[in-house]
Amino acid sequence: MNHRSRLISPFLAHRRRGLGEGGAGTAWQKLLQKAAAVTPVQTAPKRFYRFGHRVNVGGYFVSPKWFDQELLLKEEDVKLSAACLQRSDGVVSQANRLFNEEQERQRALVSRIEKIEVILEKPFPTHDDVVLMMNRSISTPYDCAAHISELLRNRSALAVVDGTESWHMHQPLENSCHLRLLHFKHDDPMPVNYAFWRSCSMLLASVVKRAFKEEHPVAILSPPMSDLAGGSFVVDASIASLPDTWTPTTEELRSFTSLLWDEVTANRHFERLQVSADTARKLFAGDAKRLAQIGEASSSSDTTTFTVYRVGDHIELCEEALIASTGLIGSIFTSAVHRISTPNGGTFYRFQGVALPRQLHINAYAFSLIRDRAKQLNSIGLS
Repeated sequence: MNHRSRLISPFLAHRRRGLGEGGAGTAWQKLLQKAAAVTPVQTAPKRFYRFGHRVNVGGYFVSPKWFDQELLLKEEDVKLSAACLQRSDGVVSQANRLFNEEQERQRALVSRIEKIEVILEKPFPTHDDVVLMMNRSISTPYDCAAHISELLRNRSALAVVDGTESWHMHQPLENSCHLRLLHFKHDDPMPVNYAFWRSCSMLLASVVKRAFKEEHPVAILSPPMSDLAGGSFVVDASIASLPDTWTPTTEELRSFTSLLWDEVTANRHFERLQVSADTARKLFAGDAKRLAQIGEASSSSDTTTFTVYRVGDHIELCEEALIASTGLIGSIFTSAVHRISTPNGGTFYRFQGVALPRQLHINAYAFSLIRDRAKQLNSIGLS
Protein backbone atom coordinates (compact mmCIF):
# COMPACT_ATOMS: atom_id res chain seq x y z
CA MET A 1 0.00 0.00 0.00
CA ASN A 2 1.30 3.45 -0.94
CA HIS A 3 0.55 6.11 1.69
CA ARG A 4 0.60 9.76 0.69
CA SER A 5 1.04 10.88 4.30
CA ARG A 6 1.49 9.44 7.75
CA LEU A 7 -0.18 10.79 10.89
CA ILE A 8 2.49 11.55 13.46
CA SER A 9 0.07 12.51 16.23
CA PRO A 10 -3.71 12.52 16.76
CA PHE A 11 -3.36 15.91 18.50
CA LEU A 12 -0.87 17.93 16.41
CA ALA A 13 -1.99 19.70 13.27
CA HIS A 14 0.87 18.40 11.12
CA ARG A 15 1.46 15.22 9.20
CA ARG A 16 4.55 13.69 7.66
CA ARG A 17 4.68 13.19 3.91
CA GLY A 18 5.99 9.82 2.80
CA LEU A 19 6.99 8.17 -0.42
CA GLY A 20 5.24 4.94 0.35
CA GLU A 21 6.57 1.43 0.56
CA GLY A 22 8.06 1.70 -2.90
CA GLY A 23 10.64 4.25 -1.70
CA ALA A 24 12.30 6.94 -3.79
CA GLY A 25 12.70 4.75 -6.85
CA THR A 26 8.98 4.00 -7.13
CA ALA A 27 8.11 7.65 -6.65
CA TRP A 28 10.54 8.69 -9.36
CA GLN A 29 9.09 6.12 -11.77
CA LYS A 30 5.58 7.50 -11.25
CA LEU A 31 6.75 11.06 -11.76
CA LEU A 32 8.58 10.14 -14.97
CA GLN A 33 5.61 8.16 -16.25
CA LYS A 34 3.32 11.11 -15.61
CA ALA A 35 5.69 13.49 -17.38
CA ALA A 36 6.13 11.12 -20.34
CA ALA A 37 2.37 11.06 -20.87
CA VAL A 38 2.43 14.84 -21.42
CA THR A 39 5.63 15.29 -23.41
CA PRO A 40 8.28 12.89 -24.72
CA VAL A 41 11.10 15.18 -23.52
CA GLN A 42 11.89 15.14 -19.81
CA THR A 43 14.33 17.73 -18.46
CA ALA A 44 16.73 16.83 -15.69
CA PRO A 45 14.92 16.89 -12.35
CA LYS A 46 15.85 19.58 -9.82
CA ARG A 47 17.51 18.43 -6.63
CA PHE A 48 16.32 19.65 -3.24
CA TYR A 49 18.57 19.41 -0.20
CA ARG A 50 17.30 19.99 3.30
CA PHE A 51 18.84 19.25 6.67
CA GLY A 52 16.18 18.60 9.27
CA HIS A 53 12.41 18.76 8.95
CA ARG A 54 10.41 21.46 7.23
CA VAL A 55 6.72 22.29 7.51
CA ASN A 56 4.66 23.60 4.60
CA VAL A 57 1.15 24.92 4.29
CA GLY A 58 -0.47 21.49 4.21
CA GLY A 59 1.04 20.52 7.53
CA TYR A 60 3.37 17.91 6.08
CA PHE A 61 6.97 17.19 6.94
CA VAL A 62 9.72 16.32 4.49
CA SER A 63 12.39 14.14 6.01
CA PRO A 64 16.07 14.34 4.99
CA LYS A 65 16.00 10.74 3.76
CA TRP A 66 13.70 11.88 0.95
CA PHE A 67 15.61 15.02 -0.05
CA ASP A 68 16.40 13.64 -3.53
CA GLN A 69 12.81 13.75 -4.73
CA GLU A 70 11.21 16.46 -6.85
CA LEU A 71 8.45 18.17 -4.87
CA LEU A 72 5.64 18.66 -7.37
CA LEU A 73 3.50 20.87 -5.15
CA LYS A 74 1.04 23.52 -6.13
CA GLU A 75 1.85 27.13 -5.43
CA GLU A 76 -0.49 27.28 -2.47
CA ASP A 77 1.32 24.28 -0.94
CA VAL A 78 4.66 26.10 -1.09
CA LYS A 79 3.71 29.49 0.32
CA LEU A 80 3.21 29.55 4.06
CA SER A 81 0.03 31.54 4.37
CA ALA A 82 -0.80 33.34 7.57
CA ALA A 83 -4.31 31.93 7.29
CA CYS A 84 -3.05 28.40 7.99
CA LEU A 85 -1.54 29.61 11.27
CA GLN A 86 -4.78 31.17 12.54
CA ARG A 87 -7.62 29.65 14.49
CA SER A 88 -11.07 29.69 12.96
CA ASP A 89 -12.32 32.41 15.32
CA GLY A 90 -10.02 34.95 13.68
CA VAL A 91 -8.52 36.21 16.94
CA VAL A 92 -4.97 35.92 15.64
CA SER A 93 -5.69 37.82 12.42
CA GLN A 94 -7.61 40.51 14.29
CA ALA A 95 -4.79 41.05 16.80
CA ASN A 96 -2.18 41.26 14.04
CA ARG A 97 -4.30 43.72 12.08
CA LEU A 98 -4.58 45.94 15.17
CA PHE A 99 -0.83 45.64 15.77
CA ASN A 100 -0.10 46.75 12.19
CA GLU A 101 -2.52 49.67 12.45
CA GLU A 102 -1.03 50.86 15.73
CA GLN A 103 2.47 50.50 14.31
CA GLU A 104 1.55 52.66 11.30
CA ARG A 105 -0.25 55.20 13.49
CA GLN A 106 2.81 55.69 15.69
CA ARG A 107 5.08 56.08 12.67
CA ALA A 108 2.73 58.69 11.22
CA LEU A 109 3.05 60.78 14.41
CA VAL A 110 6.59 61.69 13.38
CA SER A 111 5.79 64.56 11.03
CA ARG A 112 9.09 66.44 11.38
CA ILE A 113 12.59 65.02 11.19
CA GLU A 114 14.88 66.17 13.99
CA LYS A 115 18.52 65.21 14.35
CA ILE A 116 20.03 63.68 17.48
CA GLU A 117 23.66 62.90 18.29
CA VAL A 118 24.37 59.26 19.07
CA ILE A 119 27.80 58.38 20.42
CA LEU A 120 28.40 54.72 19.60
CA GLU A 121 30.86 53.34 22.14
CA LYS A 122 33.70 51.34 20.55
CA PRO A 123 31.81 49.31 17.94
CA PHE A 124 34.94 47.11 17.77
CA PRO A 125 37.67 46.72 20.41
CA THR A 126 40.29 48.43 18.25
CA HIS A 127 38.01 51.32 17.24
CA ASP A 128 37.33 54.63 18.94
CA ASP A 129 33.86 55.93 19.73
CA VAL A 130 31.86 56.94 16.67
CA VAL A 131 29.55 59.98 16.55
CA LEU A 132 26.45 59.48 14.40
CA MET A 133 23.77 62.01 13.46
CA MET A 134 20.50 60.08 13.50
CA ASN A 135 16.78 60.88 13.27
CA ARG A 136 14.76 61.30 16.47
CA SER A 137 11.94 58.74 16.93
CA ILE A 138 12.90 57.08 13.62
CA SER A 139 16.45 55.73 13.85
CA THR A 140 17.10 52.60 15.89
CA PRO A 141 20.24 50.95 17.29
CA TYR A 142 19.94 48.54 14.36
CA ASP A 143 20.23 51.50 11.98
CA CYS A 144 23.26 52.80 13.90
CA ALA A 145 24.98 49.43 13.57
CA ALA A 146 24.19 49.32 9.85
CA HIS A 147 26.03 52.62 9.38
CA ILE A 148 29.23 51.02 10.73
CA SER A 149 29.38 47.55 9.16
CA GLU A 150 27.31 44.56 8.18
CA LEU A 151 29.13 42.40 10.74
CA LEU A 152 28.18 44.75 13.57
CA ARG A 153 24.58 44.91 12.39
CA ASN A 154 24.19 41.14 12.11
CA ARG A 155 25.78 40.19 15.43
CA SER A 156 24.28 42.90 17.68
CA ALA A 157 21.52 41.40 19.81
CA LEU A 158 20.76 44.15 22.33
CA ALA A 159 21.62 47.81 22.98
CA VAL A 160 22.32 49.75 26.16
CA VAL A 161 21.45 53.47 26.25
CA ASP A 162 23.44 55.82 28.49
CA GLY A 163 25.10 52.90 30.22
CA THR A 164 22.04 51.74 32.19
CA GLU A 165 18.91 51.11 30.13
CA SER A 166 18.52 47.98 28.00
CA TRP A 167 17.16 48.97 24.62
CA HIS A 168 15.61 46.81 21.92
CA MET A 169 17.54 46.89 18.64
CA HIS A 170 14.44 47.95 16.66
CA GLN A 171 13.20 50.53 19.17
CA PRO A 172 13.53 54.12 17.90
CA LEU A 173 15.89 56.40 19.84
CA GLU A 174 14.21 59.41 21.42
CA ASN A 175 17.13 61.64 22.45
CA SER A 176 20.85 62.16 22.03
CA CYS A 177 22.63 59.42 23.94
CA HIS A 178 25.59 57.13 24.42
CA LEU A 179 24.89 53.78 22.78
CA ARG A 180 26.58 50.45 23.40
CA LEU A 181 25.79 47.41 21.26
CA LEU A 182 25.93 44.00 22.93
CA HIS A 183 26.59 40.62 21.38
CA PHE A 184 27.01 37.13 22.83
CA LYS A 185 30.80 37.41 23.19
CA HIS A 186 30.69 40.78 24.86
CA ASP A 187 32.69 41.44 28.03
CA ASP A 188 29.41 41.72 29.97
CA PRO A 189 27.12 39.13 28.32
CA MET A 190 24.53 38.76 31.10
CA PRO A 191 21.98 41.34 29.81
CA VAL A 192 21.99 39.78 26.36
CA ASN A 193 21.86 36.27 27.86
CA TYR A 194 18.66 37.10 29.73
CA ALA A 195 17.19 38.69 26.61
CA PHE A 196 18.13 35.56 24.63
CA TRP A 197 16.28 33.21 27.00
CA ARG A 198 13.21 35.45 27.09
CA SER A 199 13.19 35.53 23.29
CA CYS A 200 13.47 31.74 23.03
CA SER A 201 10.61 31.41 25.52
CA MET A 202 8.40 33.65 23.40
CA LEU A 203 9.38 31.80 20.23
CA LEU A 204 8.45 28.46 21.80
CA ALA A 205 5.10 29.95 22.87
CA SER A 206 4.38 30.98 19.28
CA VAL A 207 5.09 27.42 18.12
CA VAL A 208 3.02 25.72 20.82
CA LYS A 209 0.08 28.00 20.13
CA ARG A 210 -0.25 26.86 16.51
CA ALA A 211 1.03 23.29 16.68
CA PHE A 212 -2.18 21.64 17.85
CA LYS A 213 -5.37 20.92 15.94
CA GLU A 214 -8.28 23.34 16.25
CA GLU A 215 -10.17 20.96 18.55
CA HIS A 216 -7.34 21.45 21.06
CA PRO A 217 -7.21 25.24 21.54
CA VAL A 218 -4.10 26.47 23.34
CA ALA A 219 -3.92 29.28 25.90
CA ILE A 220 -0.45 30.56 26.83
CA LEU A 221 -0.30 31.13 30.58
CA SER A 222 3.25 32.34 31.21
CA PRO A 223 5.07 35.47 30.01
CA PRO A 224 8.49 35.15 28.37
CA MET A 225 10.79 34.04 31.20
CA SER A 226 14.56 33.89 31.61
CA ASP A 227 15.90 31.36 34.08
CA LEU A 228 19.55 30.57 33.45
CA ALA A 229 19.90 28.40 36.55
CA GLY A 230 17.05 26.09 35.51
CA GLY A 231 18.90 24.97 32.39
CA SER A 232 15.96 25.54 30.02
CA PHE A 233 13.50 28.16 28.84
CA VAL A 234 9.87 27.35 29.60
CA VAL A 235 6.33 28.02 28.40
CA ASP A 236 3.23 27.16 30.40
CA ALA A 237 0.14 26.39 28.33
CA SER A 238 -3.40 25.17 28.91
CA ILE A 239 -4.53 22.79 26.15
CA ALA A 240 -8.20 21.86 25.95
CA SER A 241 -9.56 18.36 25.36
CA LEU A 242 -6.26 16.54 25.72
CA PRO A 243 -6.56 13.21 27.54
CA ASP A 244 -4.99 13.03 30.99
CA THR A 245 -2.71 10.27 29.78
CA TRP A 246 -1.16 12.34 26.98
CA THR A 247 2.62 12.40 27.03
CA PRO A 248 4.37 13.69 23.91
CA THR A 249 6.16 11.08 21.88
CA THR A 250 9.65 11.56 20.48
CA GLU A 251 8.05 12.26 17.10
CA GLU A 252 5.85 14.98 18.57
CA LEU A 253 8.81 16.64 20.30
CA ARG A 254 10.62 16.63 16.97
CA SER A 255 7.60 18.32 15.41
CA PHE A 256 7.83 21.20 17.90
CA THR A 257 11.57 21.43 17.26
CA SER A 258 10.96 21.45 13.50
CA LEU A 259 8.66 24.45 13.81
CA LEU A 260 11.28 26.23 15.92
CA TRP A 261 13.90 25.60 13.24
CA ASP A 262 11.65 27.12 10.61
CA GLU A 263 11.21 30.27 12.69
CA VAL A 264 14.98 30.54 13.16
CA THR A 265 15.60 30.05 9.44
CA ALA A 266 13.01 32.73 8.62
CA ASN A 267 15.08 35.28 10.62
CA ARG A 268 11.99 37.07 11.92
CA HIS A 269 12.38 40.34 13.78
CA PHE A 270 11.04 40.68 17.31
CA GLU A 271 8.87 43.76 16.80
CA ARG A 272 8.24 46.08 19.74
CA LEU A 273 5.38 48.50 20.44
CA GLN A 274 4.49 50.70 23.41
CA VAL A 275 0.68 50.85 23.59
CA SER A 276 -2.04 52.28 25.79
CA ALA A 277 -4.22 50.18 28.06
CA ASP A 278 -7.17 50.40 25.65
CA THR A 279 -5.06 49.19 22.73
CA ALA A 280 -3.59 46.41 24.86
CA ARG A 281 -7.10 45.21 25.75
CA LYS A 282 -8.00 45.05 22.06
CA LEU A 283 -4.80 43.16 21.21
CA PHE A 284 -5.49 40.53 23.87
CA ALA A 285 -9.26 40.29 23.54
CA GLY A 286 -10.27 36.77 24.51
CA ASP A 287 -7.16 36.19 26.64
CA ALA A 288 -8.54 36.33 30.18
CA LYS A 289 -5.14 36.11 31.87
CA ARG A 290 -3.60 38.97 29.88
CA LEU A 291 -6.72 41.12 30.31
CA ALA A 292 -6.52 40.61 34.07
CA GLN A 293 -2.87 41.71 34.06
CA ILE A 294 -3.72 44.79 32.02
CA GLY A 295 -6.64 45.69 34.26
CA GLU A 296 -4.58 45.31 37.43
CA ALA A 297 -1.67 47.37 36.09
CA SER A 298 -3.88 50.17 34.71
CA SER A 299 -6.23 50.43 37.70
CA SER A 300 -4.11 53.11 39.41
CA SER A 301 -3.56 55.31 36.34
CA ASP A 302 -5.24 55.91 33.00
CA THR A 303 -1.91 56.77 31.38
CA THR A 304 -0.26 53.39 32.00
CA THR A 305 1.42 52.01 28.89
CA PHE A 306 2.32 48.44 28.05
CA THR A 307 5.16 46.96 26.03
CA VAL A 308 4.13 44.30 23.54
CA TYR A 309 6.30 42.23 21.23
CA ARG A 310 5.44 40.31 18.09
CA VAL A 311 7.32 37.50 16.39
CA GLY A 312 5.63 36.02 13.35
CA ASP A 313 1.93 36.24 14.21
CA HIS A 314 2.36 35.75 17.97
CA ILE A 315 1.89 38.83 20.19
CA GLU A 316 2.87 38.91 23.85
CA LEU A 317 3.16 41.30 26.79
CA CYS A 318 6.80 41.69 27.83
CA GLU A 319 8.29 44.63 29.67
CA GLU A 320 11.90 43.42 29.35
CA ALA A 321 13.90 43.75 26.14
CA LEU A 322 14.24 40.88 23.66
CA ILE A 323 16.94 40.18 21.07
CA ALA A 324 16.78 41.62 17.58
CA SER A 325 15.67 38.59 15.54
CA THR A 326 15.31 34.82 15.48
CA GLY A 327 18.32 34.63 13.15
CA LEU A 328 20.59 35.18 16.17
CA ILE A 329 19.51 31.77 17.50
CA GLY A 330 21.65 28.80 16.48
CA SER A 331 20.72 25.35 17.75
CA ILE A 332 17.30 25.15 19.41
CA PHE A 333 15.34 22.10 20.60
CA THR A 334 12.15 21.27 22.46
CA SER A 335 13.47 19.08 25.24
CA ALA A 336 10.43 18.01 27.28
CA VAL A 337 6.78 18.59 28.12
CA HIS A 338 5.65 18.10 31.73
CA ARG A 339 2.04 17.86 32.94
CA ILE A 340 1.57 20.03 36.05
CA SER A 341 -1.34 19.72 38.47
CA THR A 342 -2.60 22.82 40.29
CA PRO A 343 -3.94 22.94 43.88
CA ASN A 344 -7.49 23.61 42.64
CA GLY A 345 -7.53 20.41 40.60
CA GLY A 346 -6.64 21.92 37.25
CA THR A 347 -3.75 21.00 34.97
CA PHE A 348 -1.45 22.72 32.51
CA TYR A 349 1.58 21.71 30.47
CA ARG A 350 5.10 23.07 30.88
CA PHE A 351 7.04 23.05 27.60
CA GLN A 352 10.80 23.23 28.01
CA GLY A 353 13.50 23.94 25.47
CA VAL A 354 17.19 24.65 25.17
CA ALA A 355 19.06 26.80 22.67
CA LEU A 356 22.48 28.13 21.78
CA PRO A 357 23.22 31.51 20.13
CA ARG A 358 24.48 31.33 16.57
CA GLN A 359 27.59 33.25 17.57
CA LEU A 360 28.65 30.61 20.10
CA HIS A 361 29.88 27.12 19.29
CA ILE A 362 30.11 24.00 21.41
CA ASN A 363 31.02 20.41 20.64
CA ALA A 364 28.21 17.95 20.09
CA TYR A 365 28.89 15.86 23.18
CA ALA A 366 28.81 18.85 25.53
CA PHE A 367 25.60 20.12 23.96
CA SER A 368 24.02 16.67 24.32
CA LEU A 369 24.66 16.90 28.08
CA ILE A 370 22.94 20.28 28.15
CA ARG A 371 19.97 18.85 26.24
CA ASP A 372 19.70 15.94 28.67
CA ARG A 373 19.78 18.36 31.60
CA ALA A 374 17.00 20.41 29.99
CA LYS A 375 14.64 17.41 30.10
CA GLN A 376 14.38 17.66 33.89
CA LEU A 377 11.46 19.63 35.25
CA ASN A 378 12.27 23.32 35.51
CA SER A 379 10.52 24.46 38.70
CA ILE A 380 10.69 28.21 38.13
CA GLY A 381 7.44 29.83 39.24
CA LEU A 382 5.91 26.57 40.49
CA SER A 383 6.51 27.06 44.22
